[in-house]
This record gives sequence, structure tokens and C-alpha cells, in this order.
Amino acid sequence: MAKYFKTNYQAILGFILASIILVLIWRTYYGYYILYTFTILGTWFHEMGHGITSIIVGGSFTRLEIFNNGSGLAFSSYLDSNFYLDKNISLGLVSAAGLFGPPVIGSVFILMSKTYKRSKIILYLLSAVMLISVALWVRTSVGVVIILFLGVLILYIAIKGNETLQQLVVQFLGVIACIDTSKQINYLYTKSFVSNGIEKLSDTGSMAERIGFSHSFWATMILILSFSMLLYSLFLRNRIKRTSH
Repeated sequence: MAKYFKTNYQAILGFILASIILVLIWRTYYGYYILYTFTILGTWFHEMGHGITSIIVGGSFTRLEIFNNGSGLAFSSYLDSNFYLDKNISLGLVSAAGLFGPPVIGSVFILMSKTYKRSKIILYLLSAVMLISVALWVRTSVGVVIILFLGVLILYIAIKGNETLQQLVVQFLGVIACIDTSKQINYLYTKSFVSNGIEKLSDTGSMAERIGFSHSFWATMILILSFSMLLYSLFLRNRIKRTSH
């Protein structure tokens, strides 16, 4: 028996179209409020990327704030810390993780959603991380309420949901994570912004300052890599092994 793979390109195209439509809806006035819960989830993915990476490079993750307007801040401390890499590279990676982390996680979710057992594992892991983050880091009411609610809901689906529902939820969460960076394209191409009267570097602005090149270069690279990862994960997710006699 010979083995070969057949790819369901219609499913891939459907996912891509759904992702584009979701981004377009998200950027409208009413769409923002309709998808508000997932806006907060996207912010959580983004800020957790910063926070967890700060731990990985040798710092500490002190708290996470998510605000009513959907923005957020991850606070890290590097006092008495020994960076495992060059300081500028380490801090550049922390800045990059907020933008590039969600597409990486989203791609993993999409790949894992191919089977029921893996989908169930992802749901348990995600709910655990969400609940732990509320206990350890999230320090604003809107963040605590929504992330706690989603964490409990995802845990319930992992325990009680049927196989189809669990796979669909993991796929959907994967798409939400993958497009989180793309839907904030204005922020991607912003070098700095003003918060409470203080000018601050954006994530791509910080990457440019720490690592080199321009903020526009990093914004473009992140967009290309994020979209490529989404496409490749969808391709692998919808490739089916066949046998011929």
C-alpha cells in the first residue's frame, strides 16, 4: 500500500476568508463591541507574551493590567536579574513576544485541533494558564472578570463538551490568536505613542531601538511571518493521509 496526502484547500480558503472577515468586523465600531470579550482575550495573549518572555530572558513578571478600552500593560522587573542573552537582545525579544507570541500560539492551537485528544489537552492547558494568570498577575477588574470567565468556560468545555465542539473551539481560539497582531496594524506601524502625557515607544519602536533596523521593517516582518504561520498551520491541519492499493 502506498501512502499519500490529500490537502483540503477549500477548508484552508474558508479559514482565510473567515479570518479576513473577522479582522474587518473587528475594526468597525459595532464589531469592536460585539467581539469585545475576544478583544480582551487578544490583549491577554499579547501581554502574556511580554510577561512570560521577560521571565525566560532572566527577569520577572510582576503584574498584568487590562483596561476597559482593550489596551493592556505587562510590567516586568529586571532588578538583580542576570540576562541570559545580551541586554538589548533580551529586551528586544520581550517587545517582539507581545506581537509574535500570539500567532505562534495560534498556529499551535490550529495544528492541535486536528484531533480530539489534542484539542482536549489544549483546552485544559489554556484554562489552567488563564486561571493561574488571574491568581498571579492580572490586576484590573475587567481583566479578572473576563479572563476568569473565559478560563472557567474553556475548562467546562474541556470536561463536558463533545469532540466536535472541542475541536471547533480550539480552532477558533487559534484564529483569534493568529489575527490578534494583524488587527492592530496601526499600532504595528507606530514608532511611539503618548500615554498619560508621556511619550512611550511602541513594541516595534522598542525592537528598532534595541536590535536595529526600523520599526516599519519589524512591523512588516511580523505581519509576513504571522500570516505565513497561519497559512502553514492551516495547510498541515487540513492535510489528510490516504492510502492507495
